[in-house]
Amino acid sequence: MKTKFFTLIAAFLLTLSAQATCTVTTDCGTYTFEDATSISTSVTSVNGESTLIVKNQNGVVLLRLEDCGTSVSSSCSSSGNDGDGDLDICDVIPDFLKPFFDCE
Repeated sequence: MKTKFFTLIAAFLLTLSAQATCTVTTDCGTYTFEDATSISTSVTSVNGESTLIVKNQNGVVLLRLEDCGTSVSSSCSSSGNDGDGDLDICDVIPDFLKPFFDCE
């Protein structure tokens, strides 16, 4: 029972700490989207008027810009990890739980 409880807590903390922030840079400015793990961008041009659409990982439209040019760059970076892409659970759990995960 104790192992299941601590596994559940660890999974919950891992989910909370593995969030990402995505940034889109256009000719009109830079836009940051918290809690997006990935984004997609599409630019369409009809009769010389461009439309940029930015969607998150679930397909939800986060941003729609009219006539901002066609230059678009995007990037996503995760937070809550040690910089090399691997999450260290010892960095996110409370001190009183660290002995159970061999984090001393």
